[in-house]
Amino acid sequence: MMYIYISKNKQIIYTMKKATQKILLTKKGELNKAVLSMIANCEFEHSKKTIRTGYYSGSGRFTSAMSTITSILDSQGYKYTAGNDAPKGGIKGEFVKISKTAYNFILNIKK
Repeated sequence: MMYIYISKNKQIIYTMKKATQKILLTKKGELNKAVLSMIANCEFEHSKKTIRTGYYSGSGRFTSAMSTITSILDSQGYKYTAGNDAPKGGIKGEFVKISKTAYNFILNIKK
């Protein structure tokens, strides 16, 4: 079942499944600020439709949004390829390669 998320200014942002709604929305129906922060801190490579999920948060703390991004993609039913291209397998090399539709879905959440 698909749901439509409507922003405060009454614009339709995107449609999402109920499982995705549980991840992204609070009980009040607003977008979860922690999830938005993780998505906003990811690095988006438009030409390759790739999302780099490692980022710095706070004072030198390195965090990954890999599980958040992949759980959103799984709940929507999108296929993706997760990998790591860092020379020593570090967290900075984590990426998720996705389709154009899935990429646009994640970008709409970011806005």
